[in-house]
Amino acid sequence: MQAVPPLAESLARAKARGNEPSRCGFELCRSILLGVRDARANRPDLVRTFGGYLLQHHASSLSHEVWAAYEQVLVSLLQHCRTAKRGAAATESEEMRLAQEYTATLAARFSGSLRVKRLEAMMWEVKGEFDLAMADYDEILKEDPHNLLALRRQVAVSRARGRHADAAKRLVEYLNTFCSDTEAWLMLAELYLIGQQYKRAAFCMEELILINPMNYIYHTRAGEISYTLGMAAQGGSHDQLLTARKYFAHTLELKPENNLRALYGMLLACAAMGNTTKGKGTKVDVVEVLNYVSAQLTKCYTPPTGAAHPMRAVVMAMVKKLTGSVLTAGEKAPAAQGA
Repeated sequence: MQAVPPLAESLARAKARGNEPSRCGFELCRSILLGVRDARANRPDLVRTFGGYLLQHHASSLSHEVWAAYEQVLVSLLQHCRTAKRGAAATESEEMRLAQEYTATLAARFSGSLRVKRLEAMMWEVKGEFDLAMADYDEILKEDPHNLLALRRQVAVSRARGRHADAAKRLVEYLNTFCSDTEAWLMLAELYLIGQQYKRAAFCMEELILINPMNYIYHTRAGEISYTLGMAAQGGSHDQLLTARKYFAHTLELKPENNLRALYGMLLACAAMGNTTKGKGTKVDVVEVLNYVSAQLTKCYTPPTGAAHPMRAVVMAMVKKLTGSVLTAGEKAPAAQGA
């Protein structure tokens, strides 16, 4: 079987022909469709344009690939309809008409298929018929309790309906089986943050760090949640601020250059801690850390040549305000041992 060329190469060839499927021809359109699939790229526009052309004019030439093409194009049509208005507007569109036609074709070819039933449920979603969609997903899960895609679609439906608690509950059930799904942990953390359940969101970020300890974004988000917990009017503690500082410090170890998000987090955490005591009278000196953060922020907003960054004055004023009292109070403090 001939290897599929890289998607970028196929797109360059299509661009030279005006991105017109009829001018690109069968082989190039097929290469783009397969390239999107192989690269797992989220390009419903390409699939709808070039895949739709293949199904309309060259379906017989696709041989056994035609059924995968029907599914791929159908999903892209539903994605397009989902970004448009749901309900009557989506139902009456040309894209929805084609989606219904392709669904009927797949249902006739694969009668009783759970995969086709999921596609039918996705169509109900686009139409705004969430109860019917959930009923179809429930039927799928009754027959196949570990159907990954049906579980994820149920979470998506709950979120679309604004039922964040139900979405979180379903995600927890999902993660009991698929515990290494980083996207699911991120979504669960987001749902907990929406509900201001910061301790549960912090747990999600800790799980993500265990899955990928070298991802600096996970450490940054864990630091931000710990800082939020530490600054809470009720239940906030110095220990949580110290934990936030540790997360931000590790983030800066993993990505030391131009890591503004971690620098700002470190600045806020240290400014909130001040030069105070923790635990059994242990001094926590933040002076050296604040001096380091101030220098790094100044460097980020001061280019080596040319005019200064337009936000430099504002940032420097903020840094001065947050660190001024702490640095003044800590002038006679012993040298810090680092972050």
